[in-house]
Amino acid sequence: MRRFIAGLLVVLLAGCATIPPTAVRYPQRVWRTHRARMMAIRRFRVSAQSGVHAGHHGGTLALHWRVAPTAYQMTGYGPFGRLIFRLRADAEGARLWTGRGHFAGASASRLLWRLTGWRLPVAGLRFWIRGIPAPGPVTGRTLDRTGLLASLRQDGWTIRYRRYRPTPSGRLPRLLTLTHAVTTGGSPVVVTIRIDRWDVI
Repeated sequence: MRRFIAGLLVVLLAGCATIPPTAVRYPQRVWRTHRARMMAIRRFRVSAQSGVHAGHHGGTLALHWRVAPTAYQMTGYGPFGRLIFRLRADAEGARLWTGRGHFAGASASRLLWRLTGWRLPVAGLRFWIRGIPAPGPVTGRTLDRTGLLASLRQDGWTIRYRRYRPTPSGRLPRLLTLTHAVTTGGSPVVVTIRIDRWDVI
């Protein structure tokens, strides 16, 4: 009986194990198709855990992000669900609400730089979290064996894709790390994003 139960557990656990994606023969061809599919996703919601670190400084946030073709809104929560900020950006500029008050600027990235001294690529992230480059020059790019991005260098940032997850809309990033080439206080800025939920609208 014990042998039977042990064998049954092995079979069940093997069935629950994550099967690694199969390597593809033509990764560039897969990449072109995948990129077009991700570009077609214009409206989505993301729930994620994010950590930002620069030397001895840093913190973690729970992020809720809603993206539309011409606008996006990001809300950050700290420990125990405490609201830290709400950021909204559109063609007219960016607006940020925090416990310190209401602020406005030409763009979300410039506004956050002015208030925090950290260069955070808010606009580019709309594309990078889909696993595709943002519009503009790309410094470097590597694909994994399945034809998806393994790493991307753009706008001074290096983005490494650690893990993807299958969804009805295609394979979307699950875990990524961003490192800025320009240092703050002598230390690189490192952003880690673990996406808990994707909702394509």
